[in-house]
Amino acid sequence: MAQYPQWSYSQSRANMFDECLRKYYFHYYAAHNGWNDRLGSPEQVHAYRLKQLRNFYLLFGDLAHRMCESALRQLNDGKQAPRPEFLSQTMRQLLNDAYVQSKDRDAWLRNPKQHMMLSEVYYGDDTLTSRISTIRERQQECVRHLYATRTWQEVSQPGMNILEIEKWDHLILFDTKVYVKMDLLYRRPDHNVVIVDWKTGREDDFSDQLYLYASYVQEKYNLPLDQIVIRVEYLVTGDHQEYSVTREDIDRVERNIGSYIQEMKSCLDDDYYNRPKPETFFTPMPSARKCRDCNFREMCTPV
Repeated sequence: MAQYPQWSYSQSRANMFDECLRKYYFHYYAAHNGWNDRLGSPEQVHAYRLKQLRNFYLLFGDLAHRMCESALRQLNDGKQAPRPEFLSQTMRQLLNDAYVQSKDRDAWLRNPKQHMMLSEVYYGDDTLTSRISTIRERQQECVRHLYATRTWQEVSQPGMNILEIEKWDHLILFDTKVYVKMDLLYRRPDHNVVIVDWKTGREDDFSDQLYLYASYVQEKYNLPLDQIVIRVEYLVTGDHQEYSVTREDIDRVERNIGSYIQEMKSCLDDDYYNRPKPETFFTPMPSARKCRDCNFREMCTPV
């Protein structure tokens, strides 16, 4: 069992690094080896359990992506796509199951990776009722809009070639494994390829990681950038936005990733083994909103 986690980069890692260094430490270092309560320290076990908490919004986003993935895979296999009523019922049932599972704290303590625990239930948050109401509305809109999206209308046509659906892969930048996972990649009859990103939140939620995806697609599929289209589908509203890709976009994003990697490695005592500096080096960045939703709030002592 490795003493320290493997080094890698992802957009979610960068987001957490920006959000709070102490949270970053708990998630990526303190929780390492905590899945084994015989070999891990009490702090590692505690951090690992808290790392597995899911809040209602993140759970809903994951389920919406699974809904899209399931429908696309059936379409790609030549099968009839699931009825909207079935998708809605399934999502509602999974959300309800997550709430019911969260009531069994002992089962979660025994197996936090496989047993669901909502952070709102674990911490007894008073936001749970309002969040359930919000998610119910969003769920109905997402299901209603999926089959009306431009993406679905296109991939349902003859001659479309689905290349990747929710597939983990990586590229190497600055001697670092950089993870990519596109929601959907398909090729149109005009030979252009479309990178699709499903969104279940606000409409200004565009991430530079989509340009990173374009860099990956250019390299893996040997395509010129003018044949790559980025499309963001906002499932709650049914709207979408499309973006072209330039070399300048990719260069800017890759330079930004290089800066993140350099800053992250400055938090290490040994970057060969990925050994972090002491916990006290990772300064908490307290804020009312971020601390309220942080999985590790009961471990943290903000300065």
